[in-house]
Order: sequence, then structure tokens, then C-alpha cells
Amino acid sequence: MLFALIVLSLFGIIKYINYLTNVRCKSLKNLAGKTILITGGNSGLGLELAKNVATRGGTIIIADKNDATETVNELIKESNNINIFYEFVDFASFKSVRAFAQEFKTKYRKLDILVNNAGVGSGLGKTEDDLETTMQINYFSHFLLTHLLLDILIKAPHSRIVFSSSAAAYVTNLNKDNLKCCSNQNMFLRKIFSYSNSKVALALMSKSLAEKLKGTQVTCYAHHPGLVKTNIFKSTPIKGIWFLPVLILWTCAWLWGKDTDSGIQTMLHLITADKVEKKTGKFFMECIPVWQPPVVHNNKLREDIWNLSEEYVKLKSNERIDTILKIT
Repeated sequence: MLFALIVLSLFGIIKYINYLTNVRCKSLKNLAGKTILITGGNSGLGLELAKNVATRGGTIIIADKNDATETVNELIKESNNINIFYEFVDFASFKSVRAFAQEFKTKYRKLDILVNNAGVGSGLGKTEDDLETTMQINYFSHFLLTHLLLDILIKAPHSRIVFSSSAAAYVTNLNKDNLKCCSNQNMFLRKIFSYSNSKVALALMSKSLAEKLKGTQVTCYAHHPGLVKTNIFKSTPIKGIWFLPVLILWTCAWLWGKDTDSGIQTMLHLITADKVEKKTGKFFMECIPVWQPPVVHNNKLREDIWNLSEEYVKLKSNERIDTILKIT
């Protein structure tokens, strides 16, 4: 009886803390005239964000591997916003990312807000580009896409780039030797660090990009949405060494996790709030900037990761930031 009371009390305390810290975006900004691209916008947080911004006007493009035609039709019906579109892109393929970027610039011509949100919770193995699946989908393909769309972002007034990172970025072993693959680790550690390394890599990119784009009107932000009830870890097998950690994760998400509406509030804040323009390069939780993951403050590591990322995604000389800034 005493044990049950302790468990129930602990559950209630954590739920109350979650309630107190569940901050909501206060901005009511209309996005009419803006073009917003949301990667991974057909499920989870990306879909919830698309639902919200659809009611604020603007042109919304959902970029996803899974067909979002039905999603688009529902959003148009619910929001009365006819400027919502779906474009196919497979973030496990640089060829697909390049084709998408070219198609995007041909069809839409402008971009005000880029939300780099698409991601997977696990997925070892190699892609066709010889990179670890989780790292490529979560990080490398967004690194490439951002560069390919940077010229039209720079031309848009007060444009923004938002990276969906995670608190997992604070628990990482990322270095220049394992950026491409953690093959020297056992399977358990590879699964853990492939995800956390991809998320800290996004935070590194946000910080570096903000510094490189000083003097432009482009601002960049990374954020942690919180523990949210989504299906991002559904591909993780619940067996063997994964049974206990996955069970704990799912249990915590079910008991204390946010719903998707609560999970998008920081992202929505970074898209709409005027005051964040002076906070470029910062890492946000619950709509406020917080202390960055420690490795983000390592300037040498950030430079090494950036240079290697350019190499791994096979960035062309005319696609590098210094060249783009000269010609835009």
C-alpha cells in the first residue's frame, strides 16, 4: 500500500512539473505572404506544425518520403488555405535531396522559413551514399538541403532556419573520426550514439551557420521539443538488448510525454516570434534559449565537423556558403 502511494505521488509530482514547464508560444503572427517548407511534415511534430501554420496563411510545402496528398487535402479543408502542397523527398538519398531542391526552386522560387524536422529514432546500416542511415536522414541530408536552398533564403527578408534537435544532444560522443560511422562500437552504443550524434550535429550546424550568415537577414535556431508521444522510435526492435531501454522510453513517453500540440510550441515560437531574431545560433527549450550542449562551444570541433560534412555530402564549390554569399 505504501509503495503504491509513493508511486502515485511520484507520478503526480512529475505530471505537475510537466504542466508547469509546458510553455506555449504566445505569438499570434500571421504568415500570409510567407513560404514555409517543413521536412517530415506528414507525421508527428511536422504534421502538427503544418496544421498550425496552415491556419496562419502563407504557402506551406510538406516534404516527405511518404505520400502526403491526403494530408494536404485535409489541411486545405480544415484551414481554408489552398496554398498547401506536398513534394516527395527521400532523406536517405542525396540524389533525391538534390532533385527535390531543384524542383522546389523551380516551382516556388522563394523561401522564408525552412524547418529541418524530418528524422528517425534509429536505423543502422548504410544508405546508397555509404553513410549511416540515422546520421544521413537526421543530419547530412539537412546539411545538404540547407546549402542548396540558401540562395533563396538569403534573398527573403528576415528568413529563418529551424533545426529539430534534442536533449539527446547533451549525451554524445561525436568527433571527427566517428561522424561518418560509429562502426568501432558495439551495437547497443551505436544505436544510442547514432541518434544523439545526429542531433548534436544539427546544433553544431545551427551555431556555425548563424556565425557564417552574419550580415544577412537569415537567422538559425536549434531546439529540443521535449519528450513527445510520436512514432519516431517505432522502428526500434523491442527484443534482445533493446527490450528494457525501449520499454522504459515508451513508458515514460506514455506516462509523461507531451502531445504533439504541446511538442511544437518551441518550434512555433522560433518561426513566428519577432524577438528571437536577436537570438540566432541559440539552442531553445520551452521557448527560451538554454545552455548549448557542451561540444557546441568547441570551435575546433565545429569547424572540423563542418568541413567533413561538406566532404561527405559532396558539396560543390558553387554550393559552399562563401561562394553563395558572393553571388547573392
